[in-house]
Amino acid sequence: MGGDSTNETGVIDPMSFFDEDSNTRATLASFEDGKEKYKQLTEEEQKNMSKSIADIFNLKEEAENREDVDMDDDAEEVVDVEDRERRTERLKGALGILAQLWWQDSVFINEAAEKLADGSRDAKWRVPLGDSGILNFFLEILNAHTLRHALRLQILRLVGNSCADTVPAQQQASSSCLSKELVKLIASPRFKDSVHFLEYICKLLDLLIQQPSEPDMAPDNIPIVLLKLAFDRENPVDMEDYIALVNTAVAYLGHEKFQKTLVKGPQALDTALAVLVDSYTRFDSHPSIGPSTTHEDDAKVLSQMRINLNSALSDISALPEFKEACPVVSPFSSSLRRWLSSEQIQLQVCACIMLGNLARNDEACELFVHTARVHTPLISILKDVNDSQLLHAALGFLKNLALPIKNKEVLGSSGIFEVLPRLWLLDMLQPIQLSSISLSRQLVNGSMENVNRVCARLSADEDSPAHERSNLSLLIALFDRTDVEPIRMEISRLITAVCRVFTAYKGRPVEELNETRRKFLLRHPDIGRPLSFMVSQTKWPIVRSEGWFVFALMARHPDSAQCISDMMQDVAVFQPLVEMLTGKPLLEYNPAYAIHTPRSTTSDSNSSGTLGIEPQSPEPEPVQPHAQAAEMARIDRENALVLVSELLKNRGNDMAVMRRAVFEDLLKGGGELVMSSREGMEGNGPAKWREPDPRGPGLNLQEVAMESIREIS
Repeated sequence: MGGDSTNETGVIDPMSFFDEDSNTRATLASFEDGKEKYKQLTEEEQKNMSKSIADIFNLKEEAENREDVDMDDDAEEVVDVEDRERRTERLKGALGILAQLWWQDSVFINEAAEKLADGSRDAKWRVPLGDSGILNFFLEILNAHTLRHALRLQILRLVGNSCADTVPAQQQASSSCLSKELVKLIASPRFKDSVHFLEYICKLLDLLIQQPSEPDMAPDNIPIVLLKLAFDRENPVDMEDYIALVNTAVAYLGHEKFQKTLVKGPQALDTALAVLVDSYTRFDSHPSIGPSTTHEDDAKVLSQMRINLNSALSDISALPEFKEACPVVSPFSSSLRRWLSSEQIQLQVCACIMLGNLARNDEACELFVHTARVHTPLISILKDVNDSQLLHAALGFLKNLALPIKNKEVLGSSGIFEVLPRLWLLDMLQPIQLSSISLSRQLVNGSMENVNRVCARLSADEDSPAHERSNLSLLIALFDRTDVEPIRMEISRLITAVCRVFTAYKGRPVEELNETRRKFLLRHPDIGRPLSFMVSQTKWPIVRSEGWFVFALMARHPDSAQCISDMMQDVAVFQPLVEMLTGKPLLEYNPAYAIHTPRSTTSDSNSSGTLGIEPQSPEPEPVQPHAQAAEMARIDRENALVLVSELLKNRGNDMAVMRRAVFEDLLKGGGELVMSSREGMEGNGPAKWREPDPRGPGLNLQEVAMESIREIS
């Protein structure tokens, strides 16, 4: 755009670019009752009436030092009420002139509207234009009638300037369905002759969408029209208008009404994707040749536009309607999958999030892995990329894909455990550390093959120090050196998932499982610290319950029972155990035991069996908070009772007399609490428990940037 289109108030006036040669007219509706009020005027009279509009703005202004006022950024604007009323009264006199010209269908109303639009460039006239009724007059005829192209543009100038910094005018314009008229204008084939108005119209729409009434009043297809105009290759717009169109479309796409329309519109989603690609192919994505500040600024603005559009698309992909419109096997999904291997980061981020939101059930996830093989480019991203936004988006997608048991082995055999350790070591990117460890935990849940991978020796060379270390060793070392609680907790949960597989897996012979578990415990003697942390912390009760459940499983086997027995030496672990089984703090607990001759603990251990207690997995179905807390407490107590019983059975003969007596007393007291709890629940039945689905609601771009920050805060 050439020329100076900005006045002293900073309001952009597009008329400096307008060609007034348009003589196209549309027949106005005939309102006989209105016309009867006005006599027919000669052309000269019409011309004089139009010119009189300009005289309204010839007020004698008081001398003032504008420069001094403008320099004080903190100075509050002083409203001269008397001056505003004076201007309003002068403008009210123009209403009769405008009505006369309107009812006579005079071409001179164009000139009158132009003079008023010129006057609206001065901020002092904007409120009076609304108070006098002139703004409403033009909004009504704009909404109700088909106007000459030139008149419509003059009215839009007037409305746009009036709305620039006047909220009542913005509300009035929105309520008058101004956005509908703007869409008609820019969608018209004739608008290409006035394309220099695009940025101005986008600014006006940006003001309208800020009004509460606008989402209801605006036509559903506004974002689609704007995006199509941006993508129009027959009449391409320049970069400034392109960015304005896309950002305005994104502003409307912040509302669900317009999101759903975009999903349902024929090829509308394809247009949105095409616009994102077009921003790279049409414009230089890195226009930083030389030291030009303008080029650098353009690159930043263009990059922010892509992020804005990405954010809107990610929100759209979280809608249920998106899943119906774009199944896993579809041309749209195929386009997104190709983006995973793109050289442009924002295209990859967009693909990860939108496809990740399709991976919301086992069937879709299995299709993605076994049919589309989408995990291959995702693993490549983890291997080579350092951009935190893209890494987090790819990890989030992979975590969804890792949930179905059928996918775990495929993902594990695709080299994912070779690339994850790089991310575990990114101490400067703690959200990525956390997300990558969480993915590792999902992969080992219930999968002996992946447990073996994470526990495998780092080197086959017996002389190498890495021969006795594994990927799990790297995680334990990270646990010891970090002070970020969520990272420590996720490592602890991963280790409990490994232990759970070693103690409860049903797919291998018992002898083989016992030998595998024995080697695991010998190679990882330091798992006790993460496991102890899991049950001693109080921030995440459900995770603590998960720990007690796995402890109860481990206590059933002599080798892993030794590990649990050693952890009980830590008061931070023993104290919550006492509280669960006695209902009292450790300091108030007085065991009622007598020192006697050591004996077999078989009969004692059976005391839990008479209650019919088995370890219970603490994955609760969502219920009322108080009910969930009570049920979790019951399950924790029963798991603790099994734990103590199994420790006595497997390690009792090796315990010191006093220590064994304490555990026997805990077993007795805990059994009484469990019995009394069950009597209270009789008739109600146990609560239902199921594995929670971490996929939850859909992801969006902001969550990709902020999710892990919230997790570690």
